[in-house]
Amino acid sequence: MRLVVDTAVLRRPHTGTARWVNGLVDALGQIPTLDLEEASGPRRVGNGVLFRPINVTLQLLWCSFGIRRLAEKWGADALLMPANYAATPGRIPQLVAIMDVNFLTGPGTYGTLYTRYATWAYRRSARMADHIITISDFSRSEISRHLNVDPARISVVYPGLHPPLPATGPRPLDGPYALYVGATEPSKNLALLLDAWAETSPGGLSLVFVGQPGQYHSTLQMRADKLGGRVIVRGRVDHDELEAWYRDASVFMFPSRTEGFGFPPLEAMQRSVPVVSSNCGSLPEVLGDAALYHDPDDALALRQLVEDLANNRDLRQRQIDLGLARAARYRWDVAAEKTAQLIAAMIQGSRR
Repeated sequence: MRLVVDTAVLRRPHTGTARWVNGLVDALGQIPTLDLEEASGPRRVGNGVLFRPINVTLQLLWCSFGIRRLAEKWGADALLMPANYAATPGRIPQLVAIMDVNFLTGPGTYGTLYTRYATWAYRRSARMADHIITISDFSRSEISRHLNVDPARISVVYPGLHPPLPATGPRPLDGPYALYVGATEPSKNLALLLDAWAETSPGGLSLVFVGQPGQYHSTLQMRADKLGGRVIVRGRVDHDELEAWYRDASVFMFPSRTEGFGFPPLEAMQRSVPVVSSNCGSLPEVLGDAALYHDPDDALALRQLVEDLANNRDLRQRQIDLGLARAARYRWDVAAEKTAQLIAAMIQGSRR
């Protein structure tokens, strides 16, 4: 079975979608019945808002003409479009992954222009796909509802997790701290964490933000600067430093208003860090009983959960044990095997 995979998103390695594509493609490459060809697409021209129209046009040309011509040249049996965008329809069937529709699930947390473009592009992808995969039952339901897709056309393939890296760097902070890892975007609801730390530090913990600066970053930094050193905004870091922040955290915070999956809290669980999460989106589905949950607008409840974990050793150990077991359920080999089965069924269906 010859499979061509669109890996253009891997030119932007610091996104959650790139993490999904990288893990899935690596695992698919271990399946002996698959002959895998990666198609990396056109290079991006610069970054930022000014270059966005050019890069969007390049992406559309790639999806409309480039990848299908390449797949036909290579004699592919199927196309895997793993990063939300479909190729134009043709003789070769395509499996399209749509991660989530958070820009529609959480209205007002994404820019107007992006929301309009993504809505058009994702509806196009759903319409052109022979079959769709997504990363949670929550996303499956939201894709069906917002993009008007028959749920029978959507299958759930949970992502896997890469094993933790060895801890080689020094401890990043002298005192105990709570950690958030992720982009500083409005949908991540980071204001709730700042509200919880506004007067005093719950559990005596500093609060640390690590991750790619987003649209909320300047506001986050401004508010953090007024909190007397209790809150640290570290920004993007390399893999070694990120590993150090994860491993030494006392508790991991994830207050998002919507998530299609949620890699960071699972990565914290892998490293024996208890997790406090909002009860939004896919998070209860993905994290199960291994997280302690709060309403996304309840800073007092969040504070109480942090203090409970800081002061109750039995509760803390229970959540660590549950987290290790929960994270172990998410495996790339399982994700790849299910994806390969869906591709084989899609090919068979297209030949009837």
